[in-house]
Amino acid sequence: MDKYLYDKEVTCPVCNMKFSTKKPRIRKIPVEKKDPDFHIWYKELNPVFYNVWVCPNCGLSVTESEHKPLTAEQKSLILKHVSVKWNKRDFGSERTWEHAVETHKLAIFMGQLLGKPNGYLGGLSLRLGWLYREANSTQEDTYLQHALDYFEKAYAEETFPIAGLDEVSLSYLVGELKRSTGKPKEAIFWYNKALEHPDIKNKRLIQLKARDQWQLAKDDYNKQKEGAEHA
Repeated sequence: MDKYLYDKEVTCPVCNMKFSTKKPRIRKIPVEKKDPDFHIWYKELNPVFYNVWVCPNCGLSVTESEHKPLTAEQKSLILKHVSVKWNKRDFGSERTWEHAVETHKLAIFMGQLLGKPNGYLGGLSLRLGWLYREANSTQEDTYLQHALDYFEKAYAEETFPIAGLDEVSLSYLVGELKRSTGKPKEAIFWYNKALEHPDIKNKRLIQLKARDQWQLAKDDYNKQKEGAEHA
């Protein structure tokens, strides 16, 4: 796996310890297939495993984008609620699926503790849902619903880009999460938001996918109505 990973030396913004974390060379990793909610199945190594950086000394767990200076108050929160209970361990080597799940849960807890944006928490929850999908676990639905809740709040309250997505892409993703969690009528609304957005003409792949998924949601909605009528 060395051809897909390299070591990155970083300094913890809480305790100032220098530590090493693995970073994936994403463009070199062969892709097997892609799911409608942007999840990618990789053939040899899943870069999502390395999404969260964890300080082995104090337990700070954040993504690269959030690995930045903290306020004194934020440091105090980490030291009080995380570090004092932290069982020191190092995630700087190759990670297993279990490591990936643990680090994402740590990052979600820390994001909630520090009051990180809903879009950030939605991105972590979405990736955790993907990890459970790869393990064929029913926990997938739980975290996709969490992601959906965070993304809806982020859409209403935060500025774009949100979780690295523009408005068209996030509208489509919310629609897809609505559909996959059994809310086809609401999914149709969000697919329409994406398809009717002025920038959709610049997002041809999203446009085509939104049309396909809109039809699936429409079929699901019709089945739901038929079931209710015959109940």
